[in-house]
Amino acid sequence: MPFFEPGDLEPFERTIRCGIASLGDGVILLTAYSLAALRGGHAWPWQAAKMPYAVYFGFGLVVAIAVEMIATSLPANSFLSWRYSELMPHEPVTGLALIPIAMWTIVPALTILLVCFARAEPD
Repeated sequence: MPFFEPGDLEPFERTIRCGIASLGDGVILLTAYSLAALRGGHAWPWQAAKMPYAVYFGFGLVVAIAVEMIATSLPANSFLSWRYSELMPHEPVTGLALIPIAMWTIVPALTILLVCFARAEPD
């Protein structure tokens, strides 16, 4: 949270906004996983095929970048917008915030690792 500006929101409003963002992240992750399954079948995490992985990571990154661009361009008092604090690192050419982009690389990778280690390959 130190990378985001709370603005003049009350703590309850901040909690609601973070909850909405978390639900959105979950929907993006589930959609990316489902699209990869459409391309690689239900057992794609256990297979060596590269295309489902490209779909999974590519979709998540593209949507995450689009959401960041849209949310930071909405008016500051909009319920679906956010701003970054001075602590947020930015990519120098495009100005994109690096923490959300990094999270959309780390969290999906960890999700796949958990899926692969949680149970044996399906029949």
